[in-house]
Amino acid sequence: MGGLGETWECEYKFRVEREHVAEHLAAEGEYVLSTPCLILYMERAARMCLDSRTGKVSVGYRVDMKHRKSVPPGRELTLYARVFYWDGRRALVYVRAEDDTGSLVGEGINERFAKS
Repeated sequence: MGGLGETWECEYKFRVEREHVAEHLAAEGEYVLSTPCLILYMERAARMCLDSRTGKVSVGYRVDMKHRKSVPPGRELTLYARVFYWDGRRALVYVRAEDDTGSLVGEGINERFAKS
């Protein structure tokens, strides 16, 4: 299983909850998804995609992601994770998040290491 040339893709849906809003903006009455919570969703999608295919448990050790659009609570996000590098221990996963209108919310790379 795995190889430098093998890639695979996964899709996950998450609902933005009020507890995931940016607190400093919520204090002013603006409720939008915080960047740390977007990264949480994106890293979770990367982990689920890699671990479900390899049967290993992976940990993320680097993220390089951009938060491009605000999203209020109650909206659904679709996350597309694509493992584009896998050597049996280390993986690079591209993750793209879209809201329920199909607009790009965030994208980036999550580097992961699979425990043996």
